[in-house]
Amino acid sequence: MVDSAADAPWEKCARRAVPQVAEDLLSLSAERGRTPLARAQHVAARRRAEQIACHLDRAAIFAGLGIAPRAVSDERWEAALGSAVGSRSREQVARAFELSLSD
Repeated sequence: MVDSAADAPWEKCARRAVPQVAEDLLSLSAERGRTPLARAQHVAARRRAEQIACHLDRAAIFAGLGIAPRAVSDERWEAALGSAVGSRSREQVARAFELSLSD
């Protein structure tokens, strides 16, 4: 599902996500009470997913999830990937994609 099977730029994407993750974590820590580790990890995973979006084969993702392929903007594609991060099953990922990409 990755365009470049030999050398996916995971670490480069992770580094690009750092400033956004830092902002999100500062925002989380400003809320009252303790910042749960799970929420912080979820935020980081979502930002990382958004950063790798441009390296993924969209047709393969749609086919793998059983979703009809469609043309979407880069921003909506990133959002769809980010929305699927909390999913615990392939069906939940497909549902998250469908909701995020629906008009």
